[in-house]
Amino acid sequence: MGMHDCEIFGHMLYSPDLSYNELYALEANLIDELREALEQAGAEHVDLTAQGDALRMQCVLVRYEEAAFHSLCDAVAAFLPKSVQGRLLCVHKDLHVVHLYCFFENGWKEAAMDISMRACHTDCTLPGPQE
Repeated sequence: MGMHDCEIFGHMLYSPDLSYNELYALEANLIDELREALEQAGAEHVDLTAQGDALRMQCVLVRYEEAAFHSLCDAVAAFLPKSVQGRLLCVHKDLHVVHLYCFFENGWKEAAMDISMRACHTDCTLPGPQE
């Protein structure tokens, strides 16, 4: 594998109101549309795995570019059915930053977190182990 600075994980959750046949048809189209959107964004090593009531996704990008994530989110939001809730997590492989994208009807929201060592030393308060 070449040098890839970004790993993307995705989770698409189907509505429990879908029948088996509706879910099956929706999933086939969703897989095709996601694969096309990811490939247009330059994604490599794309893995889309059905998990019953959800679809998991994983891929890599050469660069960690927020503008590319926004373009990908615009594309996904345009075809994501109302009966699917989706999230994408973009992780910088040097663990500098993560971006989380949540999809809702006709749009998406973004959250970012600095997870660099500097942030861990200054801003980060992690909970202790659960007992």
